[in-house]
Amino acid sequence: MERLCDLLFEVSNEVRLTILQHLEEGPSNISRLSKELDISNQECSRHVSRLVDAELAERDSEGQYGLTEYGSLFMKQLQGQMFTSAHREYFNGHTLARVPYEFVARLGELKGSLYVGDVMAVFQNIQEMCDEAEEYIWRLTDKRLNLIYPNLQAAADRGIEYRRIEPEVIVASPHVEQMPLVEPSKVRGLDTVDVFMAISEKEAAALAFPEVTGGFDYLGFTSRDEKTLKWCTELFQYYWDRAQPKIY
Repeated sequence: MERLCDLLFEVSNEVRLTILQHLEEGPSNISRLSKELDISNQECSRHVSRLVDAELAERDSEGQYGLTEYGSLFMKQLQGQMFTSAHREYFNGHTLARVPYEFVARLGELKGSLYVGDVMAVFQNIQEMCDEAEEYIWRLTDKRLNLIYPNLQAAADRGIEYRRIEPEVIVASPHVEQMPLVEPSKVRGLDTVDVFMAISEKEAAALAFPEVTGGFDYLGFTSRDEKTLKWCTELFQYYWDRAQPKIY
């Protein structure tokens, strides 16, 4: 525990944490780091020395500093904390309690996403995703949204693959039921839906987690970042493999 406390103390300093972020991008020297951080060479050297003592950074024979293997691993693990701390208010009101641990442990992969705090903007993002999709549209949803069905129908007419995971018991309007959007084999059901998601091969248009009090407010994140899309795609596939085909 003492070693962990010492480590957390070292990285609690904003300058040292920023230095680690720069070194994560590649080796650097004191002169370059001091210019990038707008601090004196002496101050920069002092902070780098502390990171070396903590075994997070090391100096090579040419005077360049870089992350140690341990430092590189630490920064990868830190990404999730940086992402959640940047959106502290959101994660205080929303829960990932039912999201598989292996995906929670990879939350740092979502750092390239943007928060969307307007529900109509969320639905607009989904509509635009449907219009731009060229290969597939995958949705994990707690309800069927009439608002986006014209866009989904147009995508289906273009031959875009459409998959949907929804609760086993779901209420939908007759208008939605009658729309020939998807083959029965492409709809699967779960007892509960733990994440709201709409993705294509190009983007994660919507990623939202349930509120602590239950249900979805559909506020969350959007991204075209490769790592974020990979995280979402693999989470969707995780649920798809465990969901059961629905019979209408």
